[in-house]
Amino acid sequence: MDPGDVAALPSETCAHFPVAEEKLWAEMFNANEHGETRSRLAAESAEKAQMITALLPAAIDAASYDIKEMLNRYKEVMLLNDELLIGCHVRRSSQEQTVTSLKNLHGILQQAARLRVGKYGKAVVTACRKAVQDNNTEALIQILRVGDSY
Repeated sequence: MDPGDVAALPSETCAHFPVAEEKLWAEMFNANEHGETRSRLAAESAEKAQMITALLPAAIDAASYDIKEMLNRYKEVMLLNDELLIGCHVRRSSQEQTVTSLKNLHGILQQAARLRVGKYGKAVVTACRKAVQDNNTEALIQILRVGDSY
């Protein structure tokens, strides 16, 4: 190949990694699902906490005129408290799974960045961060394939 042929070469490289792309899709999906679950559980927990704060004064008031009513109110508080604890455990588990998915995603994106050198590698990292922030899996696949063309 003589030096005149260099201009005819394409300026971008293109790579196809089907296994990495499948993992990327799966990890982004998992992270999104766990994030939605965590948000939903947080809203439910806030609602239950509000119900507890309403039930406690009612139970205290009921103590002066009806012991049975007071006991029923405290039972409701205890049930809501148990539900809050269960929700807390589920949120913690969901958070751990989200962190695992994000770590796996980070590993895939690090491999993609290592395929490029210098400013091109940095451009891939920047583009990946933006795509993850925008929750754009298709852009991540495109970045994985051709670089920073997000």
